[in-house]
Formats: sequence, C-alpha cells, structure tokens
Amino acid sequence: QPDMYPGNCWAFKGSQGYLVVRLSMKIYPTAFTLEHIPKTLSPTGNITSAPRNFSVYGLDDEYQEEGKLLGEYVYDQDGEPLQMFPVMV
Repeated sequence: QPDMYPGNCWAFKGSQGYLVVRLSMKIYPTAFTLEHIPKTLSPTGNITSAPRNFSVYGLDDEYQEEGKLLGEYVYDQDGEPLQMFPVMV
C-alpha cells in the first residue's frame, strides 16, 4: 500500500513496475544511477521497498513495445544509497 513513509513515496502495486522516461532528444547513455534512502533513515530499519533486480531498455519512442536491452542490474540494499550502473551493451 502506498504511504508517505521514507522509501515508500512511489510504491508500485505488486512486485513489478515499469517506468518510461521521455527525453527531448536522442542520447547515448553510458551509465544509470539509482538512489534509495539508506536503512538508517528508514522508520522500520529496512528498505525492502527498494528495487532489487531491474533492467534498462532504450526505446526510439514511447510507443515502441520492445526496446534494446542496455543492461540488467541488481541494487545492493547494503551498499551506498546512490549506486551507479554502467551500460552493459
């Protein structure tokens, strides 16, 4: 259930979600970053709401159903709050 606690401010229903970011021009990314609150700032002492496994795809437009896989990643909940992931392909 979505709530206003730190780390749950953009909750997805279920265990999967999708996000599409539309940019004003074509880019060639070299890395992606993902940031989540650290366990020390979480009211419950854990960050189970943080994404774990995620994939990034490049699309030519927002209506394209299948894009080019740029990488598959794992967010380390015990690592730094801000983590960088290089493009793999």
